[in-house]
Amino acid sequence: MEELPSFDFNRVNLPRIPPGVVKAVAALVVAAIAGLGTLYQVQPEEVGVVLRFGRYVRTTEPGLRAKLPLFEEVLKVPVQRQLKEEFGFRTIEADVRTQFAATNSELEGEAVMLTGDLNVAVVEWI
Repeated sequence: MEELPSFDFNRVNLPRIPPGVVKAVAALVVAAIAGLGTLYQVQPEEVGVVLRFGRYVRTTEPGLRAKLPLFEEVLKVPVQRQLKEEFGFRTIEADVRTQFAATNSELEGEAVMLTGDLNVAVVEWI
């Protein structure tokens, strides 16, 4: 078996990096991480609830906002979103003149209710 020639690592000339460049790159990395962790955006139908170490600190309105990175967390709560469920009818198009679907027996079954005096009432509700 043939022996491989030994490699002398002391003879390899690597370029020297000045300490100032290393510090500048490290500072840029830290600034980028802090910058990305600081800014957050709250949408128009939301409010931001800021928690510092899990405790309520403040509520923020929609827009671009800032927080303390690593110490604060933001929960975005949709407060202006309208969720609705229709019983006994269906809306085809909501507009100035709202259009409703023609009623059928399945939809009427949703709206039939028994009152306290044992009468039956058809109640369409949202």
